[in-house]
Amino acid sequence: MGALLLLVAAALWGSAFVAQKLCGEHLGPFAVTFLRNLIGGAFIYACFRLRLRFFGRAGIPAGARRSFSGRAFLGGGLCGAVLFAASLSQQIGIVHTSPGVSAFLTSNYMLLIPVFGFFIGRPVRAAVWLCVAMAVAGSYLICIESGAAGFSLGRGEAWTLLCAALFAVQVLCVDRFAPSTDVLAFSCVQQFAGAVLALPFVFLPSERALFTSSNLLAAAWPVVYIAVFSSGIAFTLQNFGQVRTPPAIAAVIMSLESAIGAACGYIVFGDVLSARQIVGCALMLLAVVLSQVLPARQKQKSPCPPSQEYGKIQACMKGNDNG
Repeated sequence: MGALLLLVAAALWGSAFVAQKLCGEHLGPFAVTFLRNLIGGAFIYACFRLRLRFFGRAGIPAGARRSFSGRAFLGGGLCGAVLFAASLSQQIGIVHTSPGVSAFLTSNYMLLIPVFGFFIGRPVRAAVWLCVAMAVAGSYLICIESGAAGFSLGRGEAWTLLCAALFAVQVLCVDRFAPSTDVLAFSCVQQFAGAVLALPFVFLPSERALFTSSNLLAAAWPVVYIAVFSSGIAFTLQNFGQVRTPPAIAAVIMSLESAIGAACGYIVFGDVLSARQIVGCALMLLAVVLSQVLPARQKQKSPCPPSQEYGKIQACMKGNDNG
């Protein structure tokens, strides 16, 4: 049951890249970012109210007087600012590239988390560095196109790589501020903070030109999908699935998100990856899987091995995002 729930969550995350692509055909990136955060925040708040009604103070940390504490507002606001930048970069990137390429490049965040953690004093094993090298090689094959003027990096791929780096920073921020807070309250503040930051940019001329009733109607279901199904429902399924599945197996199943994103891109848009890109995607997928499996197979004296720590971080991450 745990593996099945995780597989459904991975399918929702992977298919969300197609929904983002559809949104980009009708609305500007700031409008999409604003709407997905606003609707996502409203959905999480509705879940919070339902939990409060049926389960009372369940979920409120021990010693805390209320769910929406000062720490939840401060941490959620700061993490929401990074989430806004990451979501915006991803949305800009997917307009100029395929859902499959976006899915595989976004998965770089799993490898960048321990790399960035290294600079704040968290040790990184040699196996992780090897996986990072594989991911760099895979990203190169996916992104860099050979032309008459030499090698060049596409606009969509560049924005998506920036998105992966920002998501890694966001995950580390969540790991720093989320403990000792009500997870639903924290996520709610984070989503609304992203919406507030995106709102002023919706009034830019380029955004207002697309922000019409007809375009909103055309993009309604894709926006609801990425806000509710990708961020809300998939996150809940992951919570239930991870506690019933060994960390290494859970990581492998969740890494299928990128492959599912490529498959959905082919089904909906007819996107076909070149042989060069397929090899790069295979390297990326292998690097992500190994980065999660190898640490989990090593015995640690610490009561919380890195595999569990990464699992917790990824759980927080998926609750706030990512297509």
